[in-house]
Amino acid sequence: MYWPAFEFDYRLDISRLMPHIAAIGYYRQAAMSGVVPPQWRDRPVADASLPNQDDASARPAAARAWVAARFVPGSALLSLADLLDMHRMVADLSNPESTPGALRTLPVQVGRKEVGGIHFGASPEHLPRLMERYINFIHGRNCAALHPVAHALVAHFFLVTIHPFGDANGRVSRLLMAGLLAQRGYNVHGGFYALSAYFYQNDIEYHTLLHRCWRQGAPFELTPFVAFGMEGFVMELRSMDSFIRMKRGRACDSLHSSAVAPA
Repeated sequence: MYWPAFEFDYRLDISRLMPHIAAIGYYRQAAMSGVVPPQWRDRPVADASLPNQDDASARPAAARAWVAARFVPGSALLSLADLLDMHRMVADLSNPESTPGALRTLPVQVGRKEVGGIHFGASPEHLPRLMERYINFIHGRNCAALHPVAHALVAHFFLVTIHPFGDANGRVSRLLMAGLLAQRGYNVHGGFYALSAYFYQNDIEYHTLLHRCWRQGAPFELTPFVAFGMEGFVMELRSMDSFIRMKRGRACDSLHSSAVAPA
């Protein structure tokens, strides 16, 4: 990519996303619920790959709590300072090429043969201006008008495309999605766990779709990537909805048993 002339230009076929949008609407109650099912609480996530076990268990959890408090409906729009704060909270402290809470100053490349090759992140000298444009882009009228989950996935795609940090770009991108969804009323835990879990369970497909978009170049055809992410979100919401229904059923059974119990 020629970063000095980079454009946040993409294509999205909304008609192909409609089945996923309808399904998310069907499970809206689960998406808005504050319930955190055990499969999310107990499921290991890639944040646990941090080298220090205390950091692995405490810092990502603190970052998610911070996102939940910071990004409530009606709160200020996400800023570059927010992204830097996220990175400060989840960066690998042992990585000499990364300064927590700061844009990288060295070149970076990511990828492997199995997923389609190597992607080179933006040149360090272009990062300050690119990130300023990125923030304006995700809050722009066209992008912000997308369905909330599509909006979060488009924001995720362009952040990992730029790859602004020396490490933890994936962790920051997932916190970013959780924050954007939380501002639209979605469960912040769902925004983080649902998409994170699906990406990790389908790691090869996730990275292959990213590399396919990168190889094609701008305007990036994001429909397959966004459809993939929305499909995973629906699968997790369906599981969460089943959990909520089960809990309600048990509560109703308990109340019924108490009501008919002999005096």
